[in-house]
Formats: sequence, structure tokens, C-alpha cells
Amino acid sequence: MERLPHLHPVRPDWPELAPPSEFLPDDQPLPADQWPQLNLRWWMIRPTVLEPESVSRSVTEGLLEAVGAPAPVARILYKREYGARHGRWIWICEVHVVAAAVRSATFFNYDCTGNGRSTTRDGARETALDHIRNEHPDAAVPYLGRRQHALRRWS
Repeated sequence: MERLPHLHPVRPDWPELAPPSEFLPDDQPLPADQWPQLNLRWWMIRPTVLEPESVSRSVTEGLLEAVGAPAPVARILYKREYGARHGRWIWICEVHVVAAAVRSATFFNYDCTGNGRSTTRDGARETALDHIRNEHPDAAVPYLGRRQHALRRWS
């Protein structure tokens, strides 16, 4: 079991990372009928500037967990826009997409770059939930690439 140094300080009760042997290989994707049910829940955290936003000073305030996934699948942050009366709420997808089919019938893995803006926290939360449900219904499948992504992103 491993701890994720950038995640556990803001969410101490986040489950530790299981050993690699408990994850599925990326090159053998599970059929859709074997995916675990997507159980999503928001964890509101103390407003924190995480490493990727240290330059822009955006403050992360919520992490979306897909129960069974090694790391958060999305997060919401508040970005203060100077000169504006109000900041903006931003959602960012954190899913590592495994074995995505492309036109050439080969498969490849990548980090989803989905994100969006809202004028309210609730609007950002709802849009992030919709994105995960519609674009990543397999987000809770424990692929080895997702474990490596969690280590890369949160360590």
C-alpha cells in the first residue's frame, strides 16, 4: 500500500494505493458488462492550492471520487480573475483513459483533458458529474495505467 503525497495531506482518509498486482493490465480491457457500477461522490476539502495550480493560484475545493478508482476522477477549483468582481468555478477531469479505440482499430491510453467553467460551484460540480458519467463510465475499473497515473499526478 502506498500513500499519495499530494493527495493524502488534503484528504487523509483517502484509501491508500493497492499494490500493482491488484490492478488489471491495460492491454486487456474489460467488456462493458463487467465494469463495476459507477458510484460517484464529492469530497469537499479545505481550500488548497495544489501543485499544478501553484502559478495561477487557483484554489481546489472539491474532489470527485469514483469508488474503486485509485485517485480522484475530477476536481473543482475557484480561480480569482483579477479585474473581475467575481472569480470563476472550474472543473477539471482527472481520468486516465485506458484502451480507447481509435479509427485505426488500435488502442491507446491518455489523460483526459476535459474541463469547463461555471459561475457557481454547483454548476461546476454538476457539469463534472455529467462529463464523468457520459464520457468515462469505466472510471472505476482498476487498470494498472490508472495506478501509474495516480502516482504521477498525486506524488
